[in-house]
Amino acid sequence: MSAADRRAQLLDVARDIVATEGFGAVTIDRVAREGQVARALVYQQFTDLSGLMTALLDRESAIAFAGVRSVDWSTDAAIDIDAVGRGVLAYLHAAPTSWQIMLSPPEGGPPGLRERLELGRAYARTIGARHMSRYTGVTIDPNGPTERILLAATEELARLHLADPQRYPDELVLRYVRTLADWAAGVENPR
Repeated sequence: MSAADRRAQLLDVARDIVATEGFGAVTIDRVAREGQVARALVYQQFTDLSGLMTALLDRESAIAFAGVRSVDWSTDAAIDIDAVGRGVLAYLHAAPTSWQIMLSPPEGGPPGLRERLELGRAYARTIGARHMSRYTGVTIDPNGPTERILLAATEELARLHLADPQRYPDELVLRYVRTLADWAAGVENPR
């Protein structure tokens, strides 16, 4: 296995431990044992537990930003809310464990986790405000109540969908996204 592939494998092991038992359950010994490698290899890849946690946070943040970026279309055409909703579902389906950690971070996270999550939320609100501005025909403040409510509701829908996709299937999520967008349009641009 190449060094890059081994690093990715060890990060996957750490991610899965975090997803099932929380950040506090991750140790160098456990990652080595579950990755079926010597502890020295984990130390070689990450220096120490802090380095491993930082690398994991970097990777999971990059996955989240790439997912949010995937629905950031810079066109002046009318916005298709269903396309945005399908984009959100696509990135949830592509990395469900990563999204579970980012949307419901377990206690004991590494330093900087909360700041990165807020940075990601601010970015998501900016993209959401751009889409909603085109949808409503008025400028939406990414830090205003409408966008904050939309993001909070979208995050909750994502958490429900990831936890129980049978009970909260794609089509139900899309119906909620459409309804939320119409609600926001009515609030921001009453007819």
